[in-house]
Amino acid sequence: MQRWKVVAAAVVAGALVAGCGGSGAAGGGASAGGDATATTIIGLDTMKFNPETVKVKAGTPLKITFRNAGVIAHDLVTEGGSQNAKLVNVGSNKSQDGTFLASTPGEYKILCTQPGHTEAGMVGKIIVE
Repeated sequence: MQRWKVVAAAVVAGALVAGCGGSGAAGGGASAGGDATATTIIGLDTMKFNPETVKVKAGTPLKITFRNAGVIAHDLVTEGGSQNAKLVNVGSNKSQDGTFLASTPGEYKILCTQPGHTEAGMVGKIIVE
């Protein structure tokens, strides 16, 4: 029972922290009106990435800081780019950095590859314009 309380408190705290994160360009993600060159993506135990979508210009490297605001380990793995980020086994309140690069416009996947997390909806996307 005690573990459940700790997990619930961590989820609430993570949601509050994630809610405070912006989605402006260069550092906090990408807004609808701009492209990012650096972003922080937060992993939550609710099986979500925040933000779920990031935009970047074709041929522009995107520096990703992945921060786990949850209690359980999470991953952030990108697929399809010419350079993909593979940030795995990121523990509670830890972060890792990586770079994503794609020269071809399109949508590229972001996945948490921990067992069952992708299936539970922990997916996102990078839109390359």
